[in-house]
Amino acid sequence: MPAHQKLYLRPSVVAQPLLHRWYAWPYLLAPHTGALNLRDRLLPILDSYLKAPHIHESVIADPHRYGAPFLDPQGASLDEVRAARELMAKNAEARLRLADDVDQLRALLREKAVGGPMEPLYPQVPDSLRGRVELVYDTAHRPGFRFFESLMYSSPAFERHGQCVSLSVTQSPQPFVYSSPVFPRADRLDIDVPFDSPLWDELFAARLSPVDVPDLAERFGIADADLPAFTALFHATPPTPHTPPPPGDVRVRYFNHATVLIETGPTSVLLDPLIGYADDGHEHFTIEDLPARIDAVVISHFHSDHFSLETLLQLRTRVGTIFVPRASGGSLPDPSLKTMLQALGFPRVQELSELETHRVADQVEVTALPFVGEHADLDIRTKVVPLVRAGGRRFLFATDITPLEPALYDNIPGLAETPLDALYIGLECVGAPLGWLYGPLLEGKLSREHNAGRRLKGSDAAQADQLAKQLNARHVYAYAMGLEPWLKHLTGSDYDPEAEPVKQAAVLSELTAERGVTAELLRDRGERTWPAVGPTEQ
Repeated sequence: MPAHQKLYLRPSVVAQPLLHRWYAWPYLLAPHTGALNLRDRLLPILDSYLKAPHIHESVIADPHRYGAPFLDPQGASLDEVRAARELMAKNAEARLRLADDVDQLRALLREKAVGGPMEPLYPQVPDSLRGRVELVYDTAHRPGFRFFESLMYSSPAFERHGQCVSLSVTQSPQPFVYSSPVFPRADRLDIDVPFDSPLWDELFAARLSPVDVPDLAERFGIADADLPAFTALFHATPPTPHTPPPPGDVRVRYFNHATVLIETGPTSVLLDPLIGYADDGHEHFTIEDLPARIDAVVISHFHSDHFSLETLLQLRTRVGTIFVPRASGGSLPDPSLKTMLQALGFPRVQELSELETHRVADQVEVTALPFVGEHADLDIRTKVVPLVRAGGRRFLFATDITPLEPALYDNIPGLAETPLDALYIGLECVGAPLGWLYGPLLEGKLSREHNAGRRLKGSDAAQADQLAKQLNARHVYAYAMGLEPWLKHLTGSDYDPEAEPVKQAAVLSELTAERGVTAELLRDRGERTWPAVGPTEQ
């Protein structure tokens, strides 16, 4: 029998990981937070649509309301939406039970944990949580509980059977992923194989090395009727080889949002990878522009515009180590990224504590600095500000911080002694209210005033300029805001020159210019190369 021609995965192939047909964002992936989000956020959107589809259709027809919690059926009929809702409830039975059990446990502790020993309460812990939580008091004698998170991923509520990857060559407009499930469509190929399967590694490795497509299709279990669609994901054109920076240089490439690639010689560090695809009609760096080997990926915090399973899953075999912030240890609103990634099949994940430094390679290291702000004053510990030293250069990625207390960075030994070559910072100074992200996880009602006042916001221009001045940053770069239409379905953002964050970017440029420092709003294919320097040249 003649051998099959080996083919490459097309660089335009979109690969969306789904859980019960919803986009697999981090607070949905974790079994305990995902249970509450499914019950209290996602299924109610479907129920609302089924009661009044005309209201949802009216809202999604208004481009100014893109990202609102209204369902876009993407051509699915009312009966198909109803059937999808019924299937979700059936397949997610363990998660929905877990959500109810969290409520029961909270009620148990409110009633009976009044300062006495917790020991008598353990037999009353609901079944799905029995042996997976510890009952505790804080120092003010308020009762609570913490999850043994590794045990949550071995529980029925992890629901690997609900995991799927939806593949598509076409780059058709997509609904906001946190408001609408991804319904089956003729232009998509949905493969119901769990995320931790090595088959995904083989598929995505085919972006660089060709594979025997019929053989891979057979091992994936692709039905004969779907074989043409699977084969259409591949072509015979090899990828363009990655070109590293010239020897002795440090190259920094801005991909989009908070995604930055730092390369020096053969070494590369990738920050907060959320990366688009080729042939989407826009000019930007894509997965094609990454090196074949990435020594380190650094995740700054748990939010879905900084932690993208969609991107990470496609890079799993190409990454040396994924560095994540150290988690608080079982808190409901603060899941462990390390535990999650390991449960999803990522073998090399390392936590970084605040002020901890890890050496990636000769003259390349990452230090985790404290991160304050942007989490609506919740006790979230899974967040760091990465400081990357490469070739004698220093780059600080302040992402979405709100530098509320300047003394914080004054207290870090040696931080300001050497100028920063570049400060990268977000200017989302408005932000969504607390309940937009954390609502399903909260216990008890929050007043409208407090919900609106506690926001998921970053720096404004004055705060960013103060930080740049404090750390003696030679260059300041503000992350793009709405300038990435290829990410709109994930960020919900359109570019609006009148938006406050955009105005703040202009103000930041004016403030830094007074000190002879340039501030730039990043967009498109941002790139800069610095000559490496020795210690005496810094």
